[in-house]
Amino acid sequence: QFTVVAFNVQLSGCKHKMLLRMTQFLCLAALVLLSLMQLTQAVATPNNNNNNNNNIKPKAVVQVQPGNPSGNKPAVATTTIKPQRLVPDPKCLQPLDVGPCRMSLERFYYNKDSKACETFKYGGCRGNDNRWGFRQTCEEACIPKE
Repeated sequence: QFTVVAFNVQLSGCKHKMLLRMTQFLCLAALVLLSLMQLTQAVATPNNNNNNNNNIKPKAVVQVQPGNPSGNKPAVATTTIKPQRLVPDPKCLQPLDVGPCRMSLERFYYNKDSKACETFKYGGCRGNDNRWGFRQTCEEACIPKE
């Protein structure tokens, strides 16, 4: 159960205890927003229940910004960059599938024979999960870093 402003909303539907009147549209908008927040949190939070956590290795990067002419010391900030995969995402091992529709959308797929992300024309429906909108996304998911 989530609390948004003065409303208690359950993701199972638009059941809610209202302190103010809420239209069905606002209820659905709140559900979409909460779903996106939950999805974002799930993607950003590592899955501690999965024993296969050594597939991803985060790296820390130290950034030093120069001091200013008045003599202040440089500022040091430590940030963590995107985790790098040590093994390919299982989706990458699926064969190329353009789908049955006839749109001609440029997408990328991982070709396990050439061990590279290559372009293909996606039909716009169905297909499989070895389909990426950007070459960089495909490479980050499918080409392991050492």
